[in-house]
Amino acid sequence: MSSRLPLRIPQSVEEIDTAWLTQAIRSSGLVEAANVVGFRAGSPGTGVGFQGQTIRISLDWDIEEPDAPDAVLVKFPTDNVGNRGLAEAEGAYDREFDFYERLSDDFPVRVPRLIHAVRDPGLSRAARRRREGFVDALPVPVVKFIGRHARKLVRPSKRRYALVMEYIPDARVTTAIELPPAEDLSAILGTLAEMHAHFWGDSRLADDSVFEWSMVSQMPNVMHGVYRAWRDDVVDREPGVFTDDLMRHADWVGAHIVDLVAHLNQPFSIRHGDCRTDNMLFTDAGLVMIDFGVTGSGRPAGDVAYLLSESIPPGFEARATFLRFCREYHDRLVAAGVVDHPLDEFMNDCDIVLAVQAYRVILMEAAFEADYDGESLAHLWGPRVRSLLADELPRF
Repeated sequence: MSSRLPLRIPQSVEEIDTAWLTQAIRSSGLVEAANVVGFRAGSPGTGVGFQGQTIRISLDWDIEEPDAPDAVLVKFPTDNVGNRGLAEAEGAYDREFDFYERLSDDFPVRVPRLIHAVRDPGLSRAARRRREGFVDALPVPVVKFIGRHARKLVRPSKRRYALVMEYIPDARVTTAIELPPAEDLSAILGTLAEMHAHFWGDSRLADDSVFEWSMVSQMPNVMHGVYRAWRDDVVDREPGVFTDDLMRHADWVGAHIVDLVAHLNQPFSIRHGDCRTDNMLFTDAGLVMIDFGVTGSGRPAGDVAYLLSESIPPGFEARATFLRFCREYHDRLVAAGVVDHPLDEFMNDCDIVLAVQAYRVILMEAAFEADYDGESLAHLWGPRVRSLLADELPRF
């Protein structure tokens, strides 16, 4: 199979033109005869994420058609070479395409409408699994070497990806720097319960031909190679963030990484995977979920504890607040019809996920170039995660 389609796929705002926008929007059936004759790029597109670029494009049309959009969102991969290589290694761009093309029509929560999706072919599932299995089974010293030099060794492909999505105007969002009010967290947790219940036990989530992506990592030993290679350097660099309590939980995850990944990857339901408050849009018509580049199947605590780990202010009451919100979610899940996921099992899963979040803070600091308005993501997230951790390690 050719590695590139014989057509133009822009990969930056500079490569977009009116002809491509016209063709992309016509492919959705929103317009028939109208042509884009002008456009303006604006925020969020000054926004460059860790894994991608999202650009709002305001459109001028030559004639009026009732469904012609005033604006669209266009998404491309990040131009940060190191981040892109790491993102592709976990299938980040293909995950979002697969979600919109295969599952979004049967999604119980509003998501932006897919207008146009085009990507160059990649490896077949079988070939990708063979490659992942080979790399993940390399000897520990080799995997640790890969981890130490991951940003240089894990090179991005030359594949091109472009998504054109519905633009949601007048939406309110809470960023990672801010802390959402309790009513926002309750609304998100209720939406997650609705989503998880809708897909609970769905056979499609265990069917590679429909949705092949699991959660946490496709290659846990390689992920742990990054951790092993950078752990001590990161702790020495930022002892105020990577405290003994945080590292006790992170090291516990490292000691059980393969089994923990298999546990959290069990396909109970679909997971958003990057369940931050800035991936939840609040509108007058209700909540809209965006950004499905880390979507997969797994245990629901992965979304719930992930969300709460960035959203509860550090302090004496943080752990109690975390437990209250976890129970609130579980009550909503049961009310939505899921009766085979006991509360104690779910709560223990939430503590496992918090430990995984402690582990991930190390990886963020070590491998990703990631910040919010110049503020290190590890500095933001580390203290919040630490304040939620239980005194005892989770059961496993």
